[in-house]
Amino acid sequence: MDLIEGSGCYRRPPSTSLKVGGQEVGISGLTEVIEKGLQHMDDSDDKQKEVLLAELKARNYVPGSVQGEYMRAVWNEYKKFRQHKKEEREESYMGVPREEIPWFPKVDPSKCSGCTSCVEFCAQGVFFFAEGKSHVVRPLNCIVGRSSCRSFCPEQAITFPSSVELRENLKKLRGKHSVKE
Repeated sequence: MDLIEGSGCYRRPPSTSLKVGGQEVGISGLTEVIEKGLQHMDDSDDKQKEVLLAELKARNYVPGSVQGEYMRAVWNEYKKFRQHKKEEREESYMGVPREEIPWFPKVDPSKCSGCTSCVEFCAQGVFFFAEGKSHVVRPLNCIVGRSSCRSFCPEQAITFPSSVELRENLKKLRGKHSVKE
């Protein structure tokens, strides 16, 4: 439980309701339960369920007679977040392995003023600032088709392949991997 600053009172973590056995049930700390599960998303489903159940029980009373119902509800909610997290990693894009897609920024060091706006803007960790310049250090973390960081660069030092090049490359790669359009 968290202490409400200056009040001397404790407050419960926010509650979220889920359908458990056909009824809406408040789940305290659901966000934290799911976040803990996501730390194990590369483990087996059984391990993830074990972590979720332990975290759920640490924050809520879960009667043994309906434990399975609670787990089904939490698991279904968790899977939505896990899918979103996996998509963020972007291991593939439209059925094409990400490492084969030539989509990532390039920084022209002669134009880069070292303002770090790209480093600060990019939530994917694509850029790193060193020696007074921004550098692309994790190109495959770049989200395919997105180039918003380019507009944050006051020196226009960031470039990407054109959208035409991207479409042509994706078409070839989908053919190579037998992915239907």
